[in-house]
Amino acid sequence: MLDGEVVYFHPELGRPVFQKVLQRERSRSVSANAPRLTYVVFDILVDGDRDMRKLPYIERHHRLKEVAANVPGLLIADLFLDGEALWDWAEERGWEGIVMKRLASPYREGKKHRDWYKKKIAIQMEATAVAFIIREGRVASLVLSDEERNYIGRASLGLNERNKRLLLQYAGDHHTDNAVWHPLHSDLRKERLAWLSEPLKVQVTFLEWSQDGMMRHPKLVSIEGV
Repeated sequence: MLDGEVVYFHPELGRPVFQKVLQRERSRSVSANAPRLTYVVFDILVDGDRDMRKLPYIERHHRLKEVAANVPGLLIADLFLDGEALWDWAEERGWEGIVMKRLASPYREGKKHRDWYKKKIAIQMEATAVAFIIREGRVASLVLSDEERNYIGRASLGLNERNKRLLLQYAGDHHTDNAVWHPLHSDLRKERLAWLSEPLKVQVTFLEWSQDGMMRHPKLVSIEGV
């Protein structure tokens, strides 16, 4: 019994892209062009009839390498002893973060322990603002999509009063009644939306992707043309 996660390694970026996994899951049928997935193994819980969970992590990792090395479709997560160097490496390459585990720790389910820690790196990406949420005659937030036109969330952090005035003027000049999505995501159904005939490119940072493909705590860095 192994513990791991399905990932998609982007061939150009050279790192996992969680959105591609969600894109494949949402597809009704998997085509030849669908993202190729890899199962990255973190830990081993049971080895044959032997329960490994009480053994130290370092011992489990050594056994995992013996059991799962060179198995097609599996990739064993590497173990690095220099945490600072690993953090610098991940930050330079735009990875989501690192996981730190005590080498002597047993396998524990859930998060109510102090043996494993996840440290996140803020992700930055280009997105497309396809609409504005309007409240009380002002732009409250931007409705964002990814390159495949999937809804990935709304962003208001990073907007100042000047930007809100300019965006409201932009909405007046580039407003359309043609919605991008039918039906609307539940997150948008109760909002007044100004759809844009000419969407805007934006740079946004966020902490991680949620399981339903939304950005967690997005913040606008820049808006093209504003």
